[in-house]
Amino acid sequence: MAELKINNRVVTVHLSWWEKLSARRSHVRIPRKAIRKIEVVDNIIDSVDHPIKRAGRLRIPGVFVAGTHAHVNETEFSMCRKNAPGLVIELENISINRIVISTPHAHRYADELMVVA
Repeated sequence: MAELKINNRVVTVHLSWWEKLSARRSHVRIPRKAIRKIEVVDNIIDSVDHPIKRAGRLRIPGVFVAGTHAHVNETEFSMCRKNAPGLVIELENISINRIVISTPHAHRYADELMVVA
């Protein structure tokens, strides 16, 4: 599962080699000041597991979603597995509007991200 590396200025979504392969991208770095909202979700796959025509992401219905999807004026990066807790991070003023990741450390990461640096 993806891990977050958090410091005062930047949050990095650190991906394993197979996550990079399935998402077709490397780690995702975002400025902390771009974070608008953070939500912890018990079963994160429910937040992103819906069919999308011409999506640039890998999807195994009900099991796994990985990659970036752009729709109208919204861009979402997802790295989610079934039956796993996770984070939904809403962003503003950068190219990605939403990051959705599964992680067993969702509550800890949310607490860290809510602390104003």
